[in-house]
Amino acid sequence: MRRLRRMVALGSGLLLASVLAAALALISLPAAMAAAALAGLVLLLAGGVLVTLLATWPRLRRAALLREAVDRTAVRYAVFARDRTLLDRSPGYDLPGVDPRPVPAGTKLDDLLAAAQGRGPDASLAVAQQIVEHEDDARSEYDRALPDGRTLQVSKRRLSGGEVARFALDVTGSRARDLRARAIHESVPAAIWHLDPTGRTIAGNGRLADLFGGRLPAGLADSGLQQLGQPGEGPFGLPPGREVEGLLPARGRVPERRVIVVASPWLPGESGGSQAVLMLLDVTRLHAAQAQALHFAWHDPLTGLPNRFRFQQALAELAASPDGGSLLVLDLAGLRAVNDSLGQGAGDAVLREAARRLREGLRPRDGVFRLGGDEFALTAVGIRTPHAAGAIAGRIQRSLAAPFEFNGGSLPLRASIGHACLPEDAADADGLHRAAALALAQAKRAGNGAVVAYDPALGERVARRLAMRQRLAAAIAAGGFQLAWQPQVDARTGSLRGAEALIRWPLGSGGVVSPADFLPEAEAMGLMPEIDAWVLNEALRQKAAWRAAGTGPEIVGVNISPVTLRDQEFPARVQAALALYGVPPEELEVEIPEDVAARDLDAIAPVLHELIADGVRLSLDDFGGGRSALAHLLRLPVDQVKLDRSIVAGLPGGARERAILRAVATLARGMEIPLLAEGVETEAQREALLAEGCTVMQGWLFGRAVPAGELMAR
Repeated sequence: MRRLRRMVALGSGLLLASVLAAALALISLPAAMAAAALAGLVLLLAGGVLVTLLATWPRLRRAALLREAVDRTAVRYAVFARDRTLLDRSPGYDLPGVDPRPVPAGTKLDDLLAAAQGRGPDASLAVAQQIVEHEDDARSEYDRALPDGRTLQVSKRRLSGGEVARFALDVTGSRARDLRARAIHESVPAAIWHLDPTGRTIAGNGRLADLFGGRLPAGLADSGLQQLGQPGEGPFGLPPGREVEGLLPARGRVPERRVIVVASPWLPGESGGSQAVLMLLDVTRLHAAQAQALHFAWHDPLTGLPNRFRFQQALAELAASPDGGSLLVLDLAGLRAVNDSLGQGAGDAVLREAARRLREGLRPRDGVFRLGGDEFALTAVGIRTPHAAGAIAGRIQRSLAAPFEFNGGSLPLRASIGHACLPEDAADADGLHRAAALALAQAKRAGNGAVVAYDPALGERVARRLAMRQRLAAAIAAGGFQLAWQPQVDARTGSLRGAEALIRWPLGSGGVVSPADFLPEAEAMGLMPEIDAWVLNEALRQKAAWRAAGTGPEIVGVNISPVTLRDQEFPARVQAALALYGVPPEELEVEIPEDVAARDLDAIAPVLHELIADGVRLSLDDFGGGRSALAHLLRLPVDQVKLDRSIVAGLPGGARERAILRAVATLARGMEIPLLAEGVETEAQREALLAEGCTVMQGWLFGRAVPAGELMAR
């Protein structure tokens, strides 16, 4: 452009000089010749102008197009003289903080900046700083933030004549993208590592520095990163895009770390060459959490012992072992009492201490497990005889017997133990567990920390119990029970006063199942409410039949189980049954076992008080048998007290029994409560009871339990 302007100026000067010379020549010519010369001069001048235009037109056209193209690009420019006077600028150029409208010729950058910044010390300082930047040839590239929030990338060049050309490009969007990329680069949960082909560090984010104790490693070799697995094809043997587990060894205060490594393929570098990017995700805590979760899946969290799932595996391994072995299962005695009296913390302490003592007595091949609650198991490989297994059980008992001090007191540690052996007692793991469990059940029935070895007879008894349970359920559904009636008489006159209804379960073969055999099974199966309902209704049905015939005992007594006596709906069902059969409530007597009253007095008291309020008679059974208390009589105003048959059995000779009889009789008279003696079998017993004022009796001396028809024929 400068050369074009020089050529135009030179051509114009030559043309002007030629015109002046021609004008002087015309003045000296005659008038006739002057006109022709003038015409020639005009033609010469026009030709010169035309030639000049033809010569310069391509350059002028290119200059115009270049100017238009520059004005239309995103790049803006301004040119300043050496004294910072604005010489030229593109129409869209934004001087930092300067109004982009047309600026008068000769305006200086200093004035433009001062007008834009206003007045004040801060404004003067800002103007001075920008002038320094303008004059500093060393600062040729920088960003300038505008007040409206945009960012310009400024490129500055010193021209050959001393002028300064400034080019500006709006990079607001790209800088925002750079900031977002940088923020992501620094905030992702993975360490990002840029490496050159030799494995030296080019760059990395803060997570990478944190991973290596606060500083970036010099390179891959310096980091000690170990790939866990086979190397693949890709940067540094890492398969691109695939997760590979790695290990960073401990260094100084930085512990060992587990990482997941993902490598990029080789990428072009910023300054040529190539680079690879590794992403390292620290999964150390995840590994630890997984290990802990796996431990909890197989171990009891309270005691740290392997749990039931691990026990099943160990039992299968024991069954598969050619050496055979023994299984010991044990149940801690008294744990519920510890929980009830001292709290759950004390019970947990007992369990942890028991687990510790069991673990300490193990052989290397043995295993101890917590199966749940207060039940533990021990597998002993190679122990194949009951004698050897019993010796291990003895060592366990001695270990547990040592005093356990807790919060200044001593807590009991006793266990019932059952054991069985492979292959003598079972053929597989399930059979061994079943055999040991049967032995444990027998040990718990024996009490006092007994040790019981499996005996085939235990299995036979269980089989009989299962068969009985099946028949019992069918009998309840089919109404297969009967009532027998035992008379209660006035021992002085022999007159019938009442009768107790006793349930019987007849078999098709003519035999009878004793209530002592089937009632515990019915209670374990949860069938007692159904049996109690049947007994109540059948007894009232028979009482109604006697009333209609004008005969029968004055009062009928029924035995009701503890689970029914705790049912708040029981009094309503009694009232409904009385109304159904038309029996007055005072002719029904509900017998309460004395040990139930002692154990569940608070639970059954509301039900019994409601029965009393409804007019139903209550009889306290088995009184004086060892768990009796005056509180039972005070809190439950019963209509009758039944003397425990163990006292009657010791009469008349037993001094202890006579003393108890005298005390109970005196108490009953003092509280004006009738006393009934059951289990009377001899005349001597009758005389001893009468001597103490007990007149109502029940027992074989007066009649066995018989069907209703035989009761009235006696």
